[in-house]
Amino acid sequence: MKRIGLIFAILLFNISPVDLDEVKAKEKEDGGAFRLTILHTNDVHSHLENVPYLHSAIIEERKKDGEALLLDAGDVFSGTLFFNEYLGQADAEFMNEIGYDAMTLGNHEFDKGSEVLANFIRKLSFPVVSSNVDVRLDPTLAPLMKSRVPEQSEGGKIYPSIIQTVKGVKVGIIGLTTEDTTFLSAPVKEIVFQNAEKKAVEEIAKLQARGVNHIILLSHLGVRQDKVLAQKVKGIDILVGGHSHTRLENPLVYNLKSEPTLIVQADEYGKSLGKFTAVFNERGVLTEWDGELLDVLAKDQKGNDVYPPDPWAVKRLEQLGKPIEKLKSLDVGATNISLNGDRRDVRTKETNLGNLITDAMLEKANQYSPTEIAFQNGGGIRSSIGAGKITMGEVLEVLPFGNSLVTLNLTGEEILLALEHSVADLDGEAGQFLQVSGMTFHFDPSKPIGNRITEVKIQGSPLDRSKMYGVAVNAFLADGGDGFTVLRNAKENGRISDLHLNLYEVISEYLTRYSPVSPQVEGRIVKRKE
Repeated sequence: MKRIGLIFAILLFNISPVDLDEVKAKEKEDGGAFRLTILHTNDVHSHLENVPYLHSAIIEERKKDGEALLLDAGDVFSGTLFFNEYLGQADAEFMNEIGYDAMTLGNHEFDKGSEVLANFIRKLSFPVVSSNVDVRLDPTLAPLMKSRVPEQSEGGKIYPSIIQTVKGVKVGIIGLTTEDTTFLSAPVKEIVFQNAEKKAVEEIAKLQARGVNHIILLSHLGVRQDKVLAQKVKGIDILVGGHSHTRLENPLVYNLKSEPTLIVQADEYGKSLGKFTAVFNERGVLTEWDGELLDVLAKDQKGNDVYPPDPWAVKRLEQLGKPIEKLKSLDVGATNISLNGDRRDVRTKETNLGNLITDAMLEKANQYSPTEIAFQNGGGIRSSIGAGKITMGEVLEVLPFGNSLVTLNLTGEEILLALEHSVADLDGEAGQFLQVSGMTFHFDPSKPIGNRITEVKIQGSPLDRSKMYGVAVNAFLADGGDGFTVLRNAKENGRISDLHLNLYEVISEYLTRYSPVSPQVEGRIVKRKE
């Protein structure tokens, strides 16, 4: 357990942390001290293959503290064949079995519409906390929303916040979802994503009025926004984050001299279990803490699992996997080289997998009408593929969101605006970064946003801002997804053709036709060197 004074010294003088077990053993807790353990996950994205190990780690940690809270910061949905097959029902079953206490909504929880989300929530044996997502006008989700703040919450319901009693102490839990969900996913228009900071302030005040002075915020905003909240919003003790898939080995500490606020986040895909232990004084102020990530897939020196997979979870996973094995094992092609779908790479630079996907989109679109270029958002590419045979299962893991292929007619000026938006948030590794085909462009991240794109060529010729071009995109982008309002405007102006082809089918067909493939990074996207 780390003492405040030591952490302050570490931050101020860059001293390496030391083992404080001996120091802690010599210290006595204050009379009113409250010790809280939080186990946490985020951005699991239906990677159920890791759940047996995750369950074992949770069981092991709960042996140490039977009242440890188990929380999830959102994005349970979308990412593997398990989600394609079961639409969240399998995820809910595993979360119920291990005994989560609460979760908040991620943007991907809205990928398949309100009915799929409602069915998922109804199955949960624990509550959902959501302070800034207003579903009152959505007839499907509205019946699940409760306006009150309960001390005895129900499973399968949505609350703005809840009060959980741990070791006789009231703990408030608040949930926030990124306001960008309106364009990052596919929520119905009746759902309103309210200002996260404002709603956090309001909800904290409600909890404090009820005598709650230990407050946890489940945030699906991303670590950058979490840092802002930690510094601006008073009353947050522990901020359990998600959305940015950040691996925080140690908590981020803010407001150290007054009332500390700590940020934790546990990587992605259920590969890690976050563990945070805190001690509060009688006024509800953090006085000691320790945070770590437990690698649930780790091996010991003999090659054995540190957390042997939970037998029940293994058996249930085998049962759930049977219906999708045939689809997963279907060979659709082969590649001579590894295809790079690394999350960071596809969101910041050209990759060979991005080139293959957009080449396939462009070729297929040209079978219907003249099309010069293709765009694919990096955020829609979710996995890499190793050299060798390629199965349908691997293609579906790369492109799990069920997007269809459409074409838009865009002016050169609109294409330029789309490219500017593509490179506007490189530091955030945002999903809006575009992989491209049929074109090349250069960009300079040192220039102001909106003035970064240079040397755009379409099919080898300089971009003509007044000319109309055919552009193949996925339906998500055409709907304005990832903030591409310029594409949505073209769609709303009637400059769209829906080809009624699923993107994973387009890619599978392309692989079958051209295998073995060997796509290269070839200078389609060039970043100015610093």
